[in-house]
Amino acid sequence: MVALRSNYFAYDVTVNQEVMKRIIGTWYGLSRAILEDYRLVFDTYSAAWRGGIAGIEEAPGHRVPGALYIIEHEDFERLDKYQGLPALRSRIKVSVATEGGVESAHTYISVNPRRHVAPSKTYVTLIAKGLRALGFQEAELASLEEAGLSKL
Repeated sequence: MVALRSNYFAYDVTVNQEVMKRIIGTWYGLSRAILEDYRLVFDTYSAAWRGGIAGIEEAPGHRVPGALYIIEHEDFERLDKYQGLPALRSRIKVSVATEGGVESAHTYISVNPRRHVAPSKTYVTLIAKGLRALGFQEAELASLEEAGLSKL
């Protein structure tokens, strides 16, 4: 029997392949992706991370770099649990730009976003490491630094 596969857009700590490996084990494809007209924010507190965790909000003209994973649809059960559904997050569909064109993907948004919750250095470092592993350049990581250091 062939497993159903789905696209997952990761922009938070799950962009880091080591973190994803601990959550779901394996995947069938991985590529760089950009979510257009959204901005990266840290808008939810996580006791596990002792600080803010990444979220996204609509923002025309902005971009969020990330990873497009191809995973088994059943792996969303583990991702949903990791992301804190339904208390902290909800899963939505977005369109992301990849080198191969525009793809539809699932991602997560905060259910009850706050203004700004400062993330831990460890959390931001894991995201940056994941983005660099995908080949994103320092200029493309600027949105991560802006969001993480923001005190809006």
